[in-house]
Amino acid sequence: MTVLGCLLSGEGPPVLQTCRFEGLGGELYGRAAISHRLAELQSLVSSPLLDVETARMGVWMDAEYAVVGELVHGKVQRLWLLSDRVGLSLPPTIDIPSDPDLMQAKWETRFEPRDHPELNTADAARLMNTVDSWPGLELGRARPVVMRAASAGSVLLALLRMEGEAADGLPVPIACNGLIVADGNGIERRLDGAGLAQARLRSWNPRL
Repeated sequence: MTVLGCLLSGEGPPVLQTCRFEGLGGELYGRAAISHRLAELQSLVSSPLLDVETARMGVWMDAEYAVVGELVHGKVQRLWLLSDRVGLSLPPTIDIPSDPDLMQAKWETRFEPRDHPELNTADAARLMNTVDSWPGLELGRARPVVMRAASAGSVLLALLRMEGEAADGLPVPIACNGLIVADGNGIERRLDGAGLAQARLRSWNPRL
């Protein structure tokens, strides 16, 4: 069983104390807080449709939830949960949304294959073709950022940050995480609906 498979079955291994969790519409830090949330998640997940890992990256996915982990020597250093379930509140702070325009980001995908040593050369080209199309994405002027990518045998795995603008109303900058899994049977795309829902609650617009 993979590291993430063991983690979601309650068998460990524990996440690192410095672990960061992003999902459920918010963020958590530290072993205790993250372990508590994972324990709640164990009763919600079903049999996995995919459970693969490389030395640095793992992806576990059932019909409703997708979990991406960054691994260090078999331990979990960072976790992303993609689902429509909002279980965390926005922190009581002034939140500044990510705005690609302020970063002078162009409209194309931001991706450097050399930053992903576990990604096969052929999969790098396939990833670029896959990212360009995201059916049903309610995000204007989308500019994807490939954060993690790897090849696990014949499976291509990629975690992305989807940056853009709200498709309706004022052009407020919003962003959420996305996951691409591609193999010989086709392409599976998952979007963090909880993160997108929380991003829509941020009404501050930095444009002058």
